[in-house]
Amino acid sequence: MDDNSIPFTERDRTSHLYKDAVQPDLFMDENVWDGLPVKGAFYMIVKNEELQLARSSMRSIEDRFNSHNASYPWVLLNSQHFTSDFKKYTSRVASGKVYFGQIDLEAWTYPEWIDTQRTENAIRRMIYLGIQKSHSLHQRQLMRYKAGLFQHHSLFNTVDYVWRVEPGSEYTCNMFQGDDPFQTMKINNKKMGFTITTKEDSATSFSLWPATLEFMRKNPHLITKADSSIMPWLVTKELQYNYCYIWSDFEIVDMEFLRSEAYQLFFQYLDLVGGFFYERWGDGPVRSIAAAMFLKREDIHFFNEIGYNHDSIKHCPFKKSLIKNCSCDYRGNHNFQSQSCTINLLKQVSPQSIDDMIEFAKSKMGVL
Repeated sequence: MDDNSIPFTERDRTSHLYKDAVQPDLFMDENVWDGLPVKGAFYMIVKNEELQLARSSMRSIEDRFNSHNASYPWVLLNSQHFTSDFKKYTSRVASGKVYFGQIDLEAWTYPEWIDTQRTENAIRRMIYLGIQKSHSLHQRQLMRYKAGLFQHHSLFNTVDYVWRVEPGSEYTCNMFQGDDPFQTMKINNKKMGFTITTKEDSATSFSLWPATLEFMRKNPHLITKADSSIMPWLVTKELQYNYCYIWSDFEIVDMEFLRSEAYQLFFQYLDLVGGFFYERWGDGPVRSIAAAMFLKREDIHFFNEIGYNHDSIKHCPFKKSLIKNCSCDYRGNHNFQSQSCTINLLKQVSPQSIDDMIEFAKSKMGVL
């Protein structure tokens, strides 16, 4: 019989809930960084039912990079408890240590200031308008968590750089010894690394820019001057948001940037506005706007050498010396599509890549 003086939870009193659950990891081992040149980690937010997608993406990274270099650890996060099968079969894929963390439900569920009825009405309206992924509350929770909360999980306490991996993503170029993106970030003091840019549907985030302008008005001391930032890339001549953003499905980020006072103030401001729920603000646009406000152009790195494919959006290197290490088709490169904003961004952060792009195009047209 239960002792009524002990605060049992509903789960404690119900035998069928989480009976196969794995106890979550809370911290990385102190020796996990032994032999590694950088305190870098791969991270993935994933559901139990995405086991095969997770294994496929992990296998892709391991084959193309991790198993050929110092083996960086993995951090897998879930809003639910991981199952023992998920832990067993993903651990078998990795060459390094895999940590299984559970997302704090207080950071995942509706915050107390969000009007749930207003959110449900917004979801119905966006479904009626045919806006992509507008039906999903999970998608809203996920974007919010990735935008400004994940870095506070205790598994990242000692991590300096994170490489985001999406379930189902594929890496199509070899990155062996001498091509360590984590080291590239650290040695060159980069804050954000990317391969792809695209445009957001304006119907998902029509109040994001007005909220940003209000934040900048209140915090002018935090804002980097436009002539040394990527802000001109994000705005029109009328100083309105053009909805370009750095695609965050692949990103390598310096955790110092995400933990900075400026970034946290911006995220908290947006979070209180409520657009992650009342609209469908994405983590990519939020991160890109934050980069434009707080970083300098030289803080951002273009990883042309990393071939990437996810949800039919692809990057294949546009340089002859790089593409020989890849299995991708350059003709499907998203950076050559009308929805891409990459060329204009490269003009600011990596002009040499524009020259590489022109030379590569000439070679494929038989000009060279």
